[in-house]
Amino acid sequence: MAKEKKVGLYLGTSSVGAAVIQGTDILSLGRFEFSSLEESGSEIRNEDIRWEALINKTLREVGSDVKNIYVSLADRDFIFRPLEMPSMKKKEIESSLVYEIEKYIPFKMEELVWDYAYANFPKEKKVGLSFIGIKESNFDRIKSILSRLELKAATIEPSCVSLARVVKSGKKFGQFKNFAILDFTQAEAYLTFFQQNLPVFNRYLVVPKKEEVLDLDNFIEAVNFSFQYFKREFKNYKLEKFIIVGDSNVDSLVSPLKEGLQVDIEAVSSYDLTSRNNAQVENVKAVGVVGLGRSSYKFKPCLRKTEERSLPSGRSLTSVSLRVGLLSLLIAIGLIGTIFLSLILTNQVTEKKFELKNKEKSIVIPAALSALSWQERAITVEKEDEKIRSLKVLLTSLFRFSSFFAKIATDEILPRKLWLSDLSITGYQGPYRGTLAGYIFRDDDYEERLGVDEFISNLRKDKTVGSIFSKVDLKSSSRYKVKGFEVTIFSVILEK
Repeated sequence: MAKEKKVGLYLGTSSVGAAVIQGTDILSLGRFEFSSLEESGSEIRNEDIRWEALINKTLREVGSDVKNIYVSLADRDFIFRPLEMPSMKKKEIESSLVYEIEKYIPFKMEELVWDYAYANFPKEKKVGLSFIGIKESNFDRIKSILSRLELKAATIEPSCVSLARVVKSGKKFGQFKNFAILDFTQAEAYLTFFQQNLPVFNRYLVVPKKEEVLDLDNFIEAVNFSFQYFKREFKNYKLEKFIIVGDSNVDSLVSPLKEGLQVDIEAVSSYDLTSRNNAQVENVKAVGVVGLGRSSYKFKPCLRKTEERSLPSGRSLTSVSLRVGLLSLLIAIGLIGTIFLSLILTNQVTEKKFELKNKEKSIVIPAALSALSWQERAITVEKEDEKIRSLKVLLTSLFRFSSFFAKIATDEILPRKLWLSDLSITGYQGPYRGTLAGYIFRDDDYEERLGVDEFISNLRKDKTVGSIFSKVDLKSSSRYKVKGFEVTIFSVILEK
């Protein structure tokens, strides 16, 4: 009996890769870029329609008539966040995760479809958790594009997971659990670190070009910077293998990166991973989302909304039958006990009233309060206490905020190419509240959003900032043109 044909599809930033697989055999591969539509004379301006045309063209190329397809999506559309939690049962992890993860992401959980996986660390009595999420609007957009082509997504997952599944299908890399994969094409590049086979860090890298070819020096510098940033965040992480996947300039990266990073690096091509001469990185990801044979990589995300996920089941209600005689006896005993308790409490209240009257007579009342009732005296004293507290706060605030002002101007807090433009703080009559505004320019919308996320994360982790503001959240973020340059302007809410 012939095995079922399966189709994997990779949707990149400007290209589509497809693979038709039957069992463990790759039947056909195809790949096209947006430029192929332009060459054919098409002048499609609507982006979603352009994607429909490109997907349709690629599937025709591989001869696919399958309607349920497996989709690998560019990593830049996803949020990756690691989280450490105390050892607990799976149901407890999921219910706690919903509340914990919102502290570290710039969106509300209701806006995302997501999944997670975790690894146990018994010696440390903790679990290392990897969270993957994508905005529901982006997720639905992909499904809508496919639906108009009469296609249905059997699964949608980030491409780093698809690629890891192929990389670890052979013996060469199968035993590694803490590894990094750098994959790149002429249009896009991603650096992903895996801990216990789970993605804990992913960064989209712009592929710099000089005279239409890869600018090797600038690309290596970007990889080095991302690697060093990861090492600062994960100080105890021990990398076993750094794997580079690409179709050109792969070998030229190994030596300079190994010299700068001092890690074990190995390069592989798309041919090495598929044994197909026409394979490219996009095709490898399309193969990976379907799965080709056995792989030591087992994580298969199932992205769902929060309300669609399983919740801890409530206790079942049971009915208990009571005999009328027993119930009457219990009521009678309760009534007698209530009367007896009432008599005791009445005597205690009388004694307390007498004691309080004696204390009231012994209180010396200042002349300024003598004409006031006890209620008015309490209000007046509370107002004076409030004034004293406010003065104490004002007395110490200058010293407290001096360290805060100095801290937010350091490299530990400010990511590269991010500047602050405005700071307002209130709190004379209540808890401190503030708004911190600025802008970031990296000539890339996604990189600028990452920079803002990094800035907020740095503020949350810093002890000096935390001593004044315990809550740091993104208020707004938008693109704006300043002196001819597109920058991301943002504001952050600071609260006690």
